[in-house]
Amino acid sequence: MMQTTHRANELGSPTPRASKISFGARVLVGSLALAILGTTARVFQLKAYPSEQLLGSMQRDSGRPIQERSVVATHPRGGILDSRGRKLAVDTIGGTLFVDVRDLYRDALARAITLEKKARRTSESDTDSPNSAITLATLPTDLNPIAELAIALETPLGMSRAAIEALIHARVPDDVRTLRRSMQDDDWKRLKRYVVISDDLNEQQIEAIALAKREGGPASVLRGAVIETRPERILPYGLTAAALIGFTGFDAMRDPVTNEAVGGQRVRGLSGIESTADPRLAPIAGETAFIVDNGGSVMAVPALSHIPGSAGHDVRLSIDIVIQEIVERRLKETVAKSHAGGGRCIVVDVESGEVLAAFDTLRTGSTYANAVEDKFAASDPRLARLRWVTDPFEPGSIFKPFVWAWSLELGKARPNEIIHLPDGPLTVVDGRARRTIREAHSSSYGTKSWHDCLTKSVNAGMATVAMRFTNDQMKACISSFGFDEATGIGFKSETRGILPPKDEWTNKTRALTSVSFGQGIAVTPLQLVHAFTAFCRDGSMIPLSITPTAATSLRGAQPVISAKVAQTTREVMQDVILEGTGKRLKNILVYTGFGKSGTAQLVNPKGGYFQDRYMSSFLLGAPFDQPELAILVTIEDPDKSKGVTGGGALAGPCAAEIMNEALEYIGVPTNGELAYGEKTSDKTTDKKRVARAN
Repeated sequence: MMQTTHRANELGSPTPRASKISFGARVLVGSLALAILGTTARVFQLKAYPSEQLLGSMQRDSGRPIQERSVVATHPRGGILDSRGRKLAVDTIGGTLFVDVRDLYRDALARAITLEKKARRTSESDTDSPNSAITLATLPTDLNPIAELAIALETPLGMSRAAIEALIHARVPDDVRTLRRSMQDDDWKRLKRYVVISDDLNEQQIEAIALAKREGGPASVLRGAVIETRPERILPYGLTAAALIGFTGFDAMRDPVTNEAVGGQRVRGLSGIESTADPRLAPIAGETAFIVDNGGSVMAVPALSHIPGSAGHDVRLSIDIVIQEIVERRLKETVAKSHAGGGRCIVVDVESGEVLAAFDTLRTGSTYANAVEDKFAASDPRLARLRWVTDPFEPGSIFKPFVWAWSLELGKARPNEIIHLPDGPLTVVDGRARRTIREAHSSSYGTKSWHDCLTKSVNAGMATVAMRFTNDQMKACISSFGFDEATGIGFKSETRGILPPKDEWTNKTRALTSVSFGQGIAVTPLQLVHAFTAFCRDGSMIPLSITPTAATSLRGAQPVISAKVAQTTREVMQDVILEGTGKRLKNILVYTGFGKSGTAQLVNPKGGYFQDRYMSSFLLGAPFDQPELAILVTIEDPDKSKGVTGGGALAGPCAAEIMNEALEYIGVPTNGELAYGEKTSDKTTDKKRVARAN
C-alpha cells in the first residue's frame, strides 16, 4: 500500500524543482509575449503616428528621406546663334591637367621595385644567361619620373617635353627633381601634390590624354597626371560680338525638385545675352533617386524616381556675325587712326527693326585721358558694358533732323523759308533772359533758308525756329521720337536718356533752344538710331529687336510724322552729303544715301564743356530710294592734333565704309561706281574747316 502511494506521488504531483522550472518558463514566455506585443504596438505607433522630432531626424529639410540619394545628370547649355544660324557661343568640355608629384614618385618607385624583384628572380633562375632582358646591373640608381611623364604627355597635350618639364620643375625643389633611393620622409613631404600643367585644356586634348592613359594601363606613368573636367563656354568667332554675347560663370548644381545644392557646377549667364536669355539657355538637370542602407549600398530604386532632364534651348539673335565683324574692324581702325578715346556703332534693318550689329570700344593709352572708363572690359572683353545701350550722351547736331522735321509737321517752318540771321553770334531773348548762340565756323553765320539750316548745320537757325515752339510742343517732339523712354530691346541695363530738368523750361532761352541743336539733352545710341528709322520709312518708327522678328515688319510700327515730312527730311539729309557737312561721303558711298553729322563738345565732369574735346558722330541711311539699313557711328574724344574731329570728316566716312560693305553683303545691287559720281577726294578742301565741320 505504501509503495503504491509513493508511485502515485511520483507520477501525479510535480516535484518542487519541476514546479520552479515550469513557473520560470511561464514567466519567460509571458514576458516575451508582452515584449513582442509592446514592440508591435510601438512599431505601429511609430509608423502610424510618428512624433515631429522623429520625422525631423529621418528627413532632410526638403522632406526627402535621409537615406535617399540621387545622381544628377548634366545637360549642355543652349547655344547662341546669329541671324543665319551660325554658332556664336556653345558648350564644350574644358579642364585642368595637374600632377601629384608625390604620387608620381611613389608609382615610379613601385615600378622600380617590381622590376628589381623580376631581375632578381631572373638572375637566380638563369645564372648562365648574361643576356636576360632585365638584370640588376641595368636598373638605375636614381629615377626621373618627371621626364618620363613629359615624354608621355608631349603628343596628346601638344606641348614640348621641355616646356612640360619646366612647368613641373618650377614647383619642385632642385634636390628632389629626380627620385633617389636615399630620399627621406622630409624629402617626400616637400613634393607638391597639385602642380598645374595646363588649366585650359580643350575637349580634343582631354580625349587624347584619356586615350593615352587607357593604352598605357594602370602601371603607366600617366597615372600621375590627373584631369579635372568642367563645362566651358566657347566663342567660335573669338571676341567678335563678345560683349554682346556676354560672360558665364558657375553656380552650384541644384536638385531640380527641391533646389538643394547637390554638388557639381552648372554654367550661369552673368552678362549680355548669356544673362538676359539665361532662363531659356539653361539646361534642366536630370536626376535618378535611390535608397541606400547605412553602409551606403544601394537597396532600391523607387518607381518614377528618374527625371530625365533636358538640354537648354538655343537662342537666335538678329545679329549677323559678318556685319558685326565689318563694324568692329572699321570702328577700331577709325578709333586707332584718330587716337580717339573710343567709339560706338549700331546697324539696324529699318524694315524689321532687327539690330544686325552693335559694338563699342574704348581705347587705352590715348593721348587724352579717357572721358569714359570700363574697368570690367579691361579684365575681359566679354564683361564690357554695352555702352550703346547704357551710356547716354549729348548728341549735338545729329539731333537737328528730329527738330527740323517736327517744325514741318507742326507747320512752324517751310523748307525754302528764309530764316533771317545775323552775320555773327545770335542773341535770343525771352523777358530778362538772354542767350548768345555761336556757330562752329564762320560760314554758318548769316541769313539761310530752313533747308540750309539743316544741311549746313546752323545752330542759330535751329534756335530761331525753335523759339516758335511752345515748351509742350518741344517736349512732344522729344516724346514722339522716343527719347523719353527706353526702346525695350530686352536688356535690363538699358537707360532712357536724360531730359532737361523742369527749371530749364522756365524760359525759351534755355531748354527750348538748347534741345534744338542737341545740347541739354542726353540720349543713348540705341534711341538715336531707333528715332532715325522714321526717316528711313514712311514716318513711322519700327520697334527694335535683338532677336529675329516676324515677317510683317509693319506690325507694331509707331507713326511719328507724316510720310511727306519723312520724305522731305530725307531729301534734305541727302543734300547734307551732296553739299553740306557730309560732303566727304560723296567720295566713298557706292549707294545713294542720306544722313546728318554731329560734333558735340564733350561734357566736363567738373561742369560745363571741354573747349577742345568732341564727340564726332554720323547718322546714315541707304539706299536713298528704298532704305535698307540705318547706321550710327560715334567717335569719342578724337585727338585734334590729327587734324580731323568733325562728324562729317571722321565718323561719316567710317559709317559710309560700313554701309558699303554691309549692303553689298546682304545683296543690294551696285555697279561698284561712286553713287554721286565723285572719283577722287576734294584735294582743295580746307583741312581746318573740315575738321571743325558739324
